Amino acid sequence: MSIFSDPIKTVDRLFDELSDSINEGVNRLFDKEIKIGVTGFSRGGKTAFITSLVNTILNFGNEGTSERLPRFSEYEKSGIYYGGIAPNHDLSVPAFPYHEYYDGLVKPEPLWPVATDNISEIRLEIRFKENRLLMPGEHRSLYLDIWDYPGEWLIDLVQLDLSYEDFSSMILSQVRKLSSIIPQSKELLALGNRLDPCKSPEPRLLKESVEQYVQWLLECKRAGMSLIVPSRQVLPGNLLGAPIIEFMPWLWEAPSSYSKDSLYGVMKKRYDSYKKEIVENFYETMFSKLDRQVILIDCFAALNGGREAFVNVNDTFETLLKNFSYGENNLLQRIFSPKIDKVIFAATKADQVTYDEEKHLLSLLRSMVTSASHEIRGQSSNCQYMVLSSIAATKCLEVNYQGRNTQVLSTGREGDNYFYPGSVPSQWSEQSMADFQKHFIMRQLPPPLMNPGDPIPNINMDVMLSYLLKDKL
Repeated sequence: MSIFSDPIKTVDRLFDELSDSINEGVNRLFDKEIKIGVTGFSRGGKTAFITSLVNTILNFGNEGTSERLPRFSEYEKSGIYYGGIAPNHDLSVPAFPYHEYYDGLVKPEPLWPVATDNISEIRLEIRFKENRLLMPGEHRSLYLDIWDYPGEWLIDLVQLDLSYEDFSSMILSQVRKLSSIIPQSKELLALGNRLDPCKSPEPRLLKESVEQYVQWLLECKRAGMSLIVPSRQVLPGNLLGAPIIEFMPWLWEAPSSYSKDSLYGVMKKRYDSYKKEIVENFYETMFSKLDRQVILIDCFAALNGGREAFVNVNDTFETLLKNFSYGENNLLQRIFSPKIDKVIFAATKADQVTYDEEKHLLSLLRSMVTSASHEIRGQSSNCQYMVLSSIAATKCLEVNYQGRNTQVLSTGREGDNYFYPGSVPSQWSEQSMADFQKHFIMRQLPPPLMNPGDPIPNINMDVMLSYLLKDKL
């Protein structure tokens, strides 16, 4: 149907969109709304983080909340008395299933929140008493908009500024670097002997070639690599079987000339369509108007993956963060083109180490993101670092071991003895990585035991809240 076939409906729709934009701008102008981007790779803990953050805010106003958040001093200073879930902006997007995840945690046999396989949104409302000079005692609301999405999809943002040729060159470099640890790398390169870039693609061969590339990506993922692109090939969601994801990089000599119907032409066209219709839309929906950013990093996975995985994580983050808009917000930017003015890098899974090892984990995190954080600070964004456990599955205890007070971890479960996991290197090196892999006990921890209504135990969520919200309350 043409947009001119029903002009009244068209005008109504445009007016609604304009009204929504104006309302959003007004909310930004008066600090009533914050869009928080939770950025992290697959298995980095985004879903657990959002579940825990929502739970913490839903407990605002309940007895004992202030004592559980000792470093979130704004809780009492601002007179916060309520936290709740508000209706989402976009009613076409599934709501983040907080209650499902929380109910799973308080079962007799608790369940971890499952990794997401699609986009979801949650909007939170915090009510407090205004303590600024002009409006003391006024009741105000602050809204937080948070989106969840598969971590795999995040990596696609590296393609935003890459042509098909650039993309192919980047992946070829990866294939060569990883040839010693990903056996399929040599088979993938040998595939070029069967492919003629200038001939029309034979459907069966094209499908088999793409499947072989996808298997290589899956092996990279299992080995702890982060640069998994295009991500929808390993987690397609509603694109399963769609031709738009059935392409691969050209890892061989590119033809000097080719027709649009040739194998090379088809691959290039599908890549361009994927970048425009999938990646750009994903970026516009999820990241184009962020105010604050939480970047979750699993340092343990990087250490366990070996040198290649560690370097891969660093390089991917550095490339990825170039696609976000950082800097201070002036009045007009806050309304029309907001920038990310606060970024926090968080080393997740802090419940895997004792308290005295947290400083080493924090130092390791800093060393991992040195280049990325330097770039962010250079754009005038405030940048901080912390260690975090969104859902803490252990408690740190002190016991007497061979005449010395020693910190250990305990899950608190009957029959489960306390244990000392080991130490974390404060800086990465080949030797420290080898020592970590040899001596550190990385347990698959069960979720904490909770009763219905209990707040989710965590490590440092009060620090996170203070950093994200203190200047808005």
